[in-house]
Amino acid sequence: MIRTALIVAVLTLMLSISAAAMPPVENNDCGVAVDGLQMCLAASGSNLQVTLGNVGDHDITLNLGIMLANGKVQLPNRLAIKFTDAEGKTRVFKFGDLKYGFVAGRVDHYVVPLRVGSTYTLQLRLDQFWCQETKEFSIPLLSGENRLTAQFEGTSATHVNLDMGGVALMNFWLGNVESNTLTLRR
Repeated sequence: MIRTALIVAVLTLMLSISAAAMPPVENNDCGVAVDGLQMCLAASGSNLQVTLGNVGDHDITLNLGIMLANGKVQLPNRLAIKFTDAEGKTRVFKFGDLKYGFVAGRVDHYVVPLRVGSTYTLQLRLDQFWCQETKEFSIPLLSGENRLTAQFEGTSATHVNLDMGGVALMNFWLGNVESNTLTLRR
């Protein structure tokens, strides 16, 4: 009897400690949630950190882009960065890793399921984004304040491989969401 009470007390203490150590998903340093999906943008050394979080009341599934070589290469090409440089010029840079500019093989959807309260974080570099309009192949930080806002456009399956027919039936999160605006000073 005493042993059972002790085990229950230890388990309760362990659960309360682990729950206290977990940060809340809802974050004021993030963008506004849209249909349960919230996006956060932060600097991570010389890179960017994009976090997608499910702050809703039901599980969601994201189509972040494409995967090559049976998942060995993951390209989140549904992400973009709205960039306003220190001179006030704004343009949109889309994810487009130049290392994989040509695809000659299998392409699958980059599927990320997010349970309620879960997050998914990507580490990205400025040179993995390009602006079609200006033909810039990296986000060029200028001296002064540069502002960046991450954007995600959720879509359903756009192409389906013959052996992956079920992906067309998945209930993907659809819509557009933006992160907070991150200011980088150079």
